[in-house]
Amino acid sequence: HLIHIESPFFLSFPVLREEYSTKLTSSQYFYFIFFKFQIYNCFNMFNRSFLFVFSKLLFIIRMVIRMKSKIIENKKIKENNLLQAAFNLFTKEDITNVSVNDIVKSAGVAKGTFYLYFKDKYQIRDILIQKEAHRLFEEAHKQLEKNDIRNFEDSVIFLINQVLIRLENNPLILKFVERNLSWGVFHAQLNTAIDNDSFNLIKEFNEIATANGYEFENSEVILYLIVELTGSTCYNSILHSQPLPIEEYKPILFDSIRAILSQGKKKS
Repeated sequence: HLIHIESPFFLSFPVLREEYSTKLTSSQYFYFIFFKFQIYNCFNMFNRSFLFVFSKLLFIIRMVIRMKSKIIENKKIKENNLLQAAFNLFTKEDITNVSVNDIVKSAGVAKGTFYLYFKDKYQIRDILIQKEAHRLFEEAHKQLEKNDIRNFEDSVIFLINQVLIRLENNPLILKFVERNLSWGVFHAQLNTAIDNDSFNLIKEFNEIATANGYEFENSEVILYLIVELTGSTCYNSILHSQPLPIEEYKPILFDSIRAILSQGKKKS
């Protein structure tokens, strides 16, 4: 007997349709029926094995990701503990009187852990100065955004005044940063120590300038002059009232900043 290849069973095997012309004998048909279930069972077993292995693989991947996240989190905690411990010590003692042993003891970590993050106590000091400088300007900028100041020079004066107010109210920060305010903002090698999404003073300065129609020959140099002038002269003014108390010195400082901004504008 001959079986037409158009039967539903035979149509499920495209390879057979190509290999045979038009018809199968009965014996061939039953042969395929017998092996169809064997093949089907093999495929089922393969599918179950594959799904089992795949689920296990996904589980392992998830566990690795969680472990990696936990490791990164723990490393960040240790780094922050070291930074906080160093800051507490540096604001109480001169850096020459503080050792790496003092820092790790205060942070509650092993000495070897310190050198995973920092080269020496001077590097951690430098990173802390930059972090504090960035934080001062970031907080000042937040206050600027709350006020509707549309004049560019007034915006810069407001920003600098907010930084000075914070330094006046926090002499520990002032003594720690000392005259290194501009160095903390502009030190290129330390930029990697600051998170990528942190406040960028140079970028904000340029955006405010552009929004107010100001163009500078070199905006970064202009900003550096302003921050350096502020940091280097106001340290003694705030702490020792030299050459003048800070409130008397501010008008002179602000006039100087306006002159720097005016002189630095691009010539049309």
